[in-house]
Amino acid sequence: MEFEKLLEISPYALSKEEKETIMTERLTELTELHRENCREYRKILEAVAYNPQKVKSYKDIPFLPVRLFKERELKSISNEKIVKVMTSSGTSGQAVSKIYLDKKTSGNQQKAMVKIVNDYTGSGRMPMVILDCPSVVKNRNMFSARGAGILGFSIFGAKKIYALNDDMQLDVEGLRDFLKQYQNQKILLFGFTFMVWQYFYKELLRLKEKGVTFDFSNGILIHGGGWKKLINEAVSPNVFHDKLKCVCGLDSIHDYYGMVEQTGCIYMQCECGHLHASLFSDVIIRRPEDFSECGIGERGIIQVVSTIPESYPGHSLLTEDEGIILGEDDCPCGRKGKYFKIFGRLKNAEIRGCSDTYAAGWDKNQSSHTEGEHKILSKVTYLTGNEDLLKKMKTVPAKEPFDKGIMEFLSDLSRELIRTPEAKVFPDVISFGFWLRNSSMKELKQRFGFKDGNVHVGRGIAFHIAPSNVPVNYAYSLVSGLLCGNANIVRVPTKEFAQVTIINTAIKKVLEAHPEIKPYICLVRYERDYDINNLLSDMCDVRIVWGGDATVGELRKSKLPVRASEVTFADRYSLAVIDSDAYMLIEDKDKTATDFYNDTYLTDQNACTSPKVVVWTGAQKEKAKEIFWDRLYAEVKKKYIFQPIMGVDKLSQSFLAATAEKDFGKVKLLVHESNLLVRVRVTRLSSELMEYKGNSGYFYEYDMEDVLELADFCNDTHCQTIGIIGDKKMVMPLLKLGLKGVDRVVKVGHTMEFDLNWDGYNLAERLTRTVVI
Repeated sequence: MEFEKLLEISPYALSKEEKETIMTERLTELTELHRENCREYRKILEAVAYNPQKVKSYKDIPFLPVRLFKERELKSISNEKIVKVMTSSGTSGQAVSKIYLDKKTSGNQQKAMVKIVNDYTGSGRMPMVILDCPSVVKNRNMFSARGAGILGFSIFGAKKIYALNDDMQLDVEGLRDFLKQYQNQKILLFGFTFMVWQYFYKELLRLKEKGVTFDFSNGILIHGGGWKKLINEAVSPNVFHDKLKCVCGLDSIHDYYGMVEQTGCIYMQCECGHLHASLFSDVIIRRPEDFSECGIGERGIIQVVSTIPESYPGHSLLTEDEGIILGEDDCPCGRKGKYFKIFGRLKNAEIRGCSDTYAAGWDKNQSSHTEGEHKILSKVTYLTGNEDLLKKMKTVPAKEPFDKGIMEFLSDLSRELIRTPEAKVFPDVISFGFWLRNSSMKELKQRFGFKDGNVHVGRGIAFHIAPSNVPVNYAYSLVSGLLCGNANIVRVPTKEFAQVTIINTAIKKVLEAHPEIKPYICLVRYERDYDINNLLSDMCDVRIVWGGDATVGELRKSKLPVRASEVTFADRYSLAVIDSDAYMLIEDKDKTATDFYNDTYLTDQNACTSPKVVVWTGAQKEKAKEIFWDRLYAEVKKKYIFQPIMGVDKLSQSFLAATAEKDFGKVKLLVHESNLLVRVRVTRLSSELMEYKGNSGYFYEYDMEDVLELADFCNDTHCQTIGIIGDKKMVMPLLKLGLKGVDRVVKVGHTMEFDLNWDGYNLAERLTRTVVI
């Protein structure tokens, strides 16, 4: 169906059944159009095994996450036909969506918007006040969402004026003259929601308090954009409406929902306060767990479809917004079609693991000048120890590794943690407590104790930067420093974890029975701060940095003393190799599922040791896969807390991998019943695949005939652990190649177990110094 035929129909005239027929025909045609003309879209359809014969409704057509337009140039036209590139709004440094338009799509966007808006304002053009500044629309070849919105709505204005100058100040005289000139006419006002409030309403309120008033009772305001900033100011849509009416008489106010990825298909708010889908578009609410369609009144993720885009594959998109369908064909305003409500953006998932939370947002917290030592340390919170103890650490003598007093302290700490009732709720705390047992510490001493006749002591002060979103990592790092004989300053996670409170409470209690150990432990918490990092780095003899590449880079801006050393645990990735024949011989496959769950889901698959890729070998691959993933899924359903954004993240990563420049062979998305467990099968494996690694139950899957096929994937310094189900000897030919990567080969279920050999470092050597006799 040609789009021109849709323009002949009133935008809110068709019933549910009539609209579904038209939408299905048009969107199916668009899907084929983009499959033929957009390479990336075609590869995505291949990845999801799209079959047009199975499409019974437009709701069956695959949807693209809107964030793909920030990562990929998705277009179905040649560069010569591009007449306009529209970009989404984004803060400095953020990637923005790029939408490529040809003359036909651009024209149809405008025609659709005219039909929609005229249904609310009438067909005549009106004097128009643009509640923004003129500079927004200067670059006509590349429009931001803000500029595109202004230019799009400008077609409804007969005579236009900008309410703000380029300094974002209200043009009082210009507005007064404009109102005087058109005092008996209906006036259209347009702007973005937050800017209307911040620069128009607040200034009118200030002027009114001084006796200067404006009468916009004849006005119609159309506004759009996010409500997040206003909600933070406790401004609801009702408050927004009431305040504007009070300050200037505005009563006809229409919000709209839209996005640059589907310009033209805006969803206008009716007189009853409902957002409406027109004939040119529709809204579907999807359940985050499996993307099935929600019923009326059920909250979920918003999918938007549009009949307009022919120059780019934007006809079926999954947003990152949350909403609810209120009804269909029965709004009191009389308009047919769905009407709905927006709740706002999906909450970002709170992910555990060794990701770069410490480095994120650094710039806004960096100090602009050097301060005195006491003033710098006043910004530090001490969880154990204090400023005086920290300063005196410079004079604390280093101990020999596995010092008797340290071992006794750790043994008592182990008993305290294991018998603490609150600790039993947290497997990571109990695991840490068991690791500290006297027998475990003696085994470490047996393996790492020095027997060369020389004298070995700690390096002095160890300064530890623990990852901000891993509760227990800081404690393992602390114990490593203690076992090696060092005094320790440890920056614990800034987030308030219950595990941190439990462990620190136990440490403080046990220290009372071991006062001689107090000078060796100072646990601190502080926000990202260069001055503090500079001070503590200058004090230390060894710095241990946990996090990602960006965290390491930021910390290295703080110089170390010339004799100090550094141990860094940066971005890493891991894999699992499963011998299907060995797996089929395992009697307790539920335990294996639990072991793999603990290796992956306990840290949202973000620990450097968590397998991102599962490699299958042996003669029973398909049978083993079916059982393995079924058992794991049952474990995940029972234990894992799913967050809605996770489903969108996984879908986005799979489509990015499918459309990558690097060829990973045939990429196939395999969702295991729900978004709790997503597998992506690839037929070529290389380290570049980890540019698209996911989390929270997102696994790449590869079938292997020869272990040497893993050479490219493992020959990277970022490759850390191979988890094994089967005989470890099967990877020996791979390891003997002299790879740059792979530091550990362990049984599945043990990848998270900490050891003084970590990331290829022997910490017993790196955190000590040797006096040669």
